[in-house]
This record gives sequence, C-alpha cells and structure tokens, in this order.
Amino acid sequence: MSTHEGRFLELGDRETPRMFAPSLREAVADDPEVVGLDAAVEQLELRELEAEYPEVGHPAYPPKAMLKVLLYGYWLGLRSSRMLERACKRDDALRFLAHGLRPDHNSICRFRRRHGEQLGELFSQTVRLCQQAGLVELGQVAVDGTKVRANRSREGLAKAKREFEQALREAEEADGEEAGEREECEFMKTQEGVLPAYNAQAAVDGDHQVIVAEDVGRVPNDTGHLSPMVEQTAQACGNAPERVTADGSYYTRQGVREVEGMGTAVYLPTREPGQAKVEWVERKGAYRCLAGHWLRASRVERGRLVYQWCGCGGCPKKKACGVRGKTKRVYVWLAETPVGRVRARMRTEEGRAIHGARKQIVEPVFGRLKHNLGFRRLLLRGLSGARIEWALVCMGHNLRKWVGAVRPQGFAHSVPASILWWLRRVGGFTAGARSPGLRLDPAAHHPAPILSPCAT
Repeated sequence: MSTHEGRFLELGDRETPRMFAPSLREAVADDPEVVGLDAAVEQLELRELEAEYPEVGHPAYPPKAMLKVLLYGYWLGLRSSRMLERACKRDDALRFLAHGLRPDHNSICRFRRRHGEQLGELFSQTVRLCQQAGLVELGQVAVDGTKVRANRSREGLAKAKREFEQALREAEEADGEEAGEREECEFMKTQEGVLPAYNAQAAVDGDHQVIVAEDVGRVPNDTGHLSPMVEQTAQACGNAPERVTADGSYYTRQGVREVEGMGTAVYLPTREPGQAKVEWVERKGAYRCLAGHWLRASRVERGRLVYQWCGCGGCPKKKACGVRGKTKRVYVWLAETPVGRVRARMRTEEGRAIHGARKQIVEPVFGRLKHNLGFRRLLLRGLSGARIEWALVCMGHNLRKWVGAVRPQGFAHSVPASILWWLRRVGGFTAGARSPGLRLDPAAHHPAPILSPCAT
C-alpha cells in the first residue's frame, strides 16, 4: 500500500481507447471563439491577397487558412511561426482553422511578411465588420500610443545606427545617391527603461473599445499622429467621430485645424508660450505676471490675441518669467479659431470630464494586449515588421469583440463534441422537443454556424 494514498489523484489508464469527434468541426463545436473567428474571416474580402499567387507552379497555402491561423495565434499570444506550425499538427482548433492543412513555419513567416501592405485594408474591414454589428458608434474616440520593445539589443541598434550614418555619408559623397530608407527603431523610454522600441498608435471607440485606427512610428513622441488617426477612422467607418480625446503630447496647431475641419470636436490640453508664468484676472480682463505687472490686449496676430507688457528690461523677476528681451507676451487664440474652440471646451467642467474618460477607453485595450497577451516585444524586425505585428494584434482584438457580440448559436455549440458524436451514432435524437433553443439538422454532417446579434 502506498504511503501517499489520499494525497494525489489516481493515475488514469493510458491504455483505454479514447473517443474522438468524427470531424474537425465537431471537435471545436463547444468553442464559440474558434467557430466565430472562422465565420468572421469568411466575411473578409481576400481577393487582393489571392491575386498575388500565380496559377502555375506549386500550389500555395490558401490565404484564408493562413490568415485564420495567424489571427488565432495572436489571440492566444502565440506569435512564433515554429510554435504555430507545431500547434497546427496537434491542436484541434488550429487544425480546424487551417482546414486540415499543416503549414510549415517558413510558409507562415513568408505569408506574414508578404502581405504586410494588405493588412491595413484587412484591418479596416474588421472595423467595418464591428460597425455593422453595432460595436462602433463614433461618439467618442480616444487616441493614445504605447511603446513596444523592438527585436533589437542596445548594442545592435547602436551599431546599426553607425552603419547607416556611414552609408549615408558615402551615398552623399557618391554624386548624391540615396542610401535607402531607414527602418530602424529608436531608443525610447519604456516601463523597463530606455530600450530600442517603436511607438504603436491606436484610436479606440468609446462604446465597446473597438480599435478603429492603428499605426506604428519610429519617433518617441506622439506629435503629428492626431490628424492621421482621425482620418483613418473616417475612411474605415465612412464618417469622422463626433469627439476625439488625446493627451497634450498630440497637440499641434496644424493637427487641431485639420481634425476640427473634419467636423470632429477635439479635447486635449493646449500649450501657449508664457502662460505658465502669468495669472488671468477676470475683473481686469488682463494677465498679471510674477512682478505684478499687467499684460493687456494689444493686437491680433495670426488668429491670436496678443497680451503684452513692455517694461521687463530692468525687472528683477525677468529671469524667472523666462523673458529674454524687454517685452513679455502671451498669445490667446480667438474663440472662433479651431484652437480657441478647443481651449474653450477644456475650460468647462463637461470638457474636462470628457477628456478624463480617455484613459478608461484606451488604457484597458493596451493592458489586455500587453499584459494578458504578452505583446511587449516584437518578433519581426524593422518598421515594416512592427507594422505587420501591430496590425495583426489589432485585427485579432477587433474580431474577438465581434465574436463576443455576434456569437455562433446552435446545438453544436452547447453540447460537448464527444456527447454529440455518441448521440449521432445512436441516432433518433431530436433536440427540438427537449431544448427549443437548440438547433440541429440531423441530415447535415457539418452544420454551419448560425449568427445572430447578441442581446443587450
């Protein structure tokens, strides 16, 4: 008798024959996410991908099956092509999504690289798919960026920069020839320290946290990304959002003008030179500097009202105010200008509340992608590789939202596959009499998923 009796579970019998589902569809019948992803990709238009393959030569793996494998891998945080190859041989879910094919890791990696340019359009299709399901309202869209570590070491990036600069100098000396486009990452401040990284951008809809626009940049700051993200949202959804929120790093006068020109109300902090060192006094209608002097309105310049004081020459607090000459100026945008409208909104309690909700919209999305899925470091190198991976993970996020809202319904998704197989072997079972909400066509060997909007 074992001395450990009662402490451990009894070992199972490994010689007993097991009961398997008779088909791959029935093997994943109790997994609505897998069936839902399969149904979602079936609705995407993949003609551009398929057109790139010639009709002669060795047959290629169908783009539809390869895309399903990649998206499901990014759902699970499984991004390595070798691990996906192994899973396609052993995991029923990936075998079902691959339609029984077993793509090797080279084919998976080449497919991912080959169709990087088409992923932008495929991502827009996932946005429209979510919009048709009622998941995108465009009432409020939050724009933010997150740093994703590149597949580079510090030493490797420093060496690559030196080599690029040397090649650039040699190209300039050789009759001004170009040295080629630089795709390297940059040193950026991340949670793990200053590391080689890329700046991943996302615009997230406020209702169901669907990503409506995405991009990746090499510059650490977010300047210049606001207008392109809103424009991409408008192209994907057919119209621009009502409101867009962002932090102060996105502020540029040109960006605000462009977004306001699309009919979208912007909510973000604005910066004006000199205003940090002055105080606005309402009863005087003027600003007061640190020394107590009044800056009064003098003229309008390029849509801004200029407040100034010209007696700063001998002022003892001139250095603290940041004045170099004899005049201190404050520029205030007029209310009828785009920046003026933004400043007026941000001064109201409602405007501050709308802007304060930005973190509740976009930060949970970044938390799920980076913490839950482990998307903290890229596998592919170069800016093109970073854009491919970011597009795939954003597409997977949107399709997961879609599957949660438009979920497959049917008998096959309510009964375990082994029981369903046994019932079919026995025969004569009808689900309608015992469970009116379940649907089953006994004559159909592979019942198609029935999709319907999720009740809210």
